[in-house]
Amino acid sequence: MNLPPIPKASKRPPTDLNPRTDTPLDFVDADFGELSPSDYDELGFMCGLEVHQQINTTSKLFCRCPSGANTTRVDAEVLRHMRPTLSELGEYDGTALMEFKTRKEIVYQLERGSVCTYEMDDTPPFQIDTAAVKASLLHSRMLNLNLVSELHVMRKQYLDGSIPTGFQRTAMIGLTGEIPFVESELGRDRALRIRQLSLEEDSCREISDEGHRIVFRTDRLGMPLTEAVTEPDLLTPLDVKRGAELLARVAQASGHARRGPGAARQDVNVSIAGGRRVEIKGVWSHKVLPSLVHTEAFRQLNLLRIRAELLRRGVEEAALTIPDHGLPWEVSDLCVEASSLLRKTDFAPVRSALEAGQVAAAVRLPGFGGLMAHRTQPGMNLASEIAGRLRVIACLVGRPFMIDSSVEYGLLGSEWAQVRKSLSAGSRSEDAIIVLWGDILDVATGCREVLLRAIDALEGVPAETRQAFADSTTGFERILPGADRMYPDTDTPPVAVDDAWVQEIEKSLPTEPWTLHKTYVAQGLPNDLAWRLVDAPWRDLYDALAPQSTAAALLLARALERHLTRPARAGKDLPSAEQLQPMMRVLEDGGPVRHAIDALLGAALRDPEFNVEATLEMLAEPASIGAALERVRRSASELKSDDPGAATRWAMGLVMPGLLGRVEPLEVKAQIEGIFAEEVALA
Repeated sequence: MNLPPIPKASKRPPTDLNPRTDTPLDFVDADFGELSPSDYDELGFMCGLEVHQQINTTSKLFCRCPSGANTTRVDAEVLRHMRPTLSELGEYDGTALMEFKTRKEIVYQLERGSVCTYEMDDTPPFQIDTAAVKASLLHSRMLNLNLVSELHVMRKQYLDGSIPTGFQRTAMIGLTGEIPFVESELGRDRALRIRQLSLEEDSCREISDEGHRIVFRTDRLGMPLTEAVTEPDLLTPLDVKRGAELLARVAQASGHARRGPGAARQDVNVSIAGGRRVEIKGVWSHKVLPSLVHTEAFRQLNLLRIRAELLRRGVEEAALTIPDHGLPWEVSDLCVEASSLLRKTDFAPVRSALEAGQVAAAVRLPGFGGLMAHRTQPGMNLASEIAGRLRVIACLVGRPFMIDSSVEYGLLGSEWAQVRKSLSAGSRSEDAIIVLWGDILDVATGCREVLLRAIDALEGVPAETRQAFADSTTGFERILPGADRMYPDTDTPPVAVDDAWVQEIEKSLPTEPWTLHKTYVAQGLPNDLAWRLVDAPWRDLYDALAPQSTAAALLLARALERHLTRPARAGKDLPSAEQLQPMMRVLEDGGPVRHAIDALLGAALRDPEFNVEATLEMLAEPASIGAALERVRRSASELKSDDPGAATRWAMGLVMPGLLGRVEPLEVKAQIEGIFAEEVALA
């Protein structure tokens, strides 16, 4: 089969290396939670964040389609393919070539009410949405960034198919600032430097990705979002989590952040000494960040150990390089077409592929003997690294290959011997052998990718974008884009930033999260509760009620957290400050009626017209517990329980609803326990 030469990406010196080169190869692998900040310093751990936050606007960024739509109906589909082209400098981008090799069919599902011809690149962009610009300017000022005086829209290459044009329109809004990082594990005096904030359009939602076909839905495409990029100032996994939480708080405090699934996502850039930046895309939760970046740090350490061993063995790139034209097994002795050798194999996956008219091939990796099983992540090894790349680029799904160390299953020993002989391979301790099977073009791509990934192993840590898995491991997603992925958008003129906009923003800047937290701690709230209050969707109600004493602040914050968090997130109307103000007077007084706060909040939630003040006046009337205790006394002799505590809890549940707020619970409990003690004595 005559295949045209495969274009190669231009090679330039890497610009994303960790500044330290003293890789601690003898550092002992450890689980997350076992290391101190000084241990991560020894590793040379560095991390930066790119936090994407959708802006709550009515229109998309460059057209007037509604923003925030989430559709299920499909009115039309558009099919496209990605093809690489030379840049103005006569170079190919590595990511573009990778996507081209996948031979993907990219399908866009359209719904009439959420897209127009702009999204499909059939119409020039409309004027940039003013509300989104103002919101991003405010967000930038809250991050203490220097605002630009003129917006220049750029095109950022987006080559995974999630944007039909192949690029994302983006505009720089603010540059170079910093915010206090008081929650840092390394000290309260630290600051988190912010490199920039951009205003961007969001990409499509991925619906499915199977084989050579990927499907996207376009309802989210073009929604405005901000991207806040930090410097690599996060030096421990715990600081990565706290830094992400801090940036999320700033975004929410701006008042323009959209809430809900997918509204906020963060990309994490990680490196260690001797390594290079690896980007983990679209991390969905702050909770998983510490273990995720810890695992990535040790993945890089293990890749650097593999590199050191390969260099010790004298493996060179030239020994792994094959011509870039034709089928690999026709142009290099590193590959063989193994279909005839394995025609009679009993190994079902290979036999089924050959019976279906597909092919099998084998690749020799000189000097890699024994290294395929070298651990990289929990439950993964170097073979897993190669497999991940083959699934994405060669579209060899399922189990894409097997290695010659798989002696407990797969090919027979005699079959492996035949394959090794056909490749003129050395012993298993010298050369590694990989067998692939599938469609002939996919297998040809797979053979080349095996060798390219082996060449990457000589460099240590490949420049990759990776996806996060639920167990805190990661998998290959695509080659990291080149440094020149952004260039001016010729369809959009510059937009001057109106001085009146900036003055308006400066006058209306919300209080910063760290200032709010300091205020709440001064009121007597514990540190964790104060941060939860900063994040709470009902925080404005707490501030409006303005508790004066520590006791009242604690009671109010905890009660609002118990009762209002879920309704607020569900978008339900909350009680007003005016409605609850009488309750605050009672809380400040500290009388027994404070125990009625849960019942009062529940009633106010259910009924916006609920009269809190009248209810409090009724509860303030003297109450006799005699009748209620008499009910307990009548039932005590019939209650059959060997657990005095259970009997007391049952009786409290019987009595307290009728006395709520008028008698101290401890007083009621003491009298109930006395009744049960009398019953025991009489018995």
